[in-house]
Amino acid sequence: MRALRWLIVPAVVLPLAWLLFTGFGRDPSEIASPLIGQPAPVWNLEALDGEGLSADDLAGEPYVVNFWASWCLPCIDEHPVLADAYEATGVMVVGIVYQDDPTNARAFLLEHGDAGYPHVVDMNGRVGVDFGVTGPPETFFVDAEGIIRAKQFGPLTTQTMAEHLAAIDVEQP
Repeated sequence: MRALRWLIVPAVVLPLAWLLFTGFGRDPSEIASPLIGQPAPVWNLEALDGEGLSADDLAGEPYVVNFWASWCLPCIDEHPVLADAYEATGVMVVGIVYQDDPTNARAFLLEHGDAGYPHVVDMNGRVGVDFGVTGPPETFFVDAEGIIRAKQFGPLTTQTMAEHLAAIDVEQP
């Protein structure tokens, strides 16, 4: 029985160690999405200003969908990146307030700046489920044909924003 233990332990431990070691080398921001290359989910939500906004309103133009929340610390870091891209390129950015109270979202925008693009509320997370969101911030880049071309898991940087905008044929000056 002891001899068998010396065969079983390495047979179990070595593959497990290999899995853990290779997993630590992966970049969590590169989580693949099955939606890449697929039509963007259809949605219709109420904006923080009380107006309605839907995916149909954005048809024919490339756009960026950013899931965020007031309690999300990385969302603070990426907020200026989204604002700068919106201002510099004119690409439509839609902030989707993900499972957060609208009052808290308004306070976030008051404190960190309202970049002028619309923010809609997904209180129950239904639209987030349709997009496969695991938690904010997550951003999807949709081309003029309504196809998702890129996804960013985690906060955007100026560099990742430029790369993803290029995927939907939006160039930054």
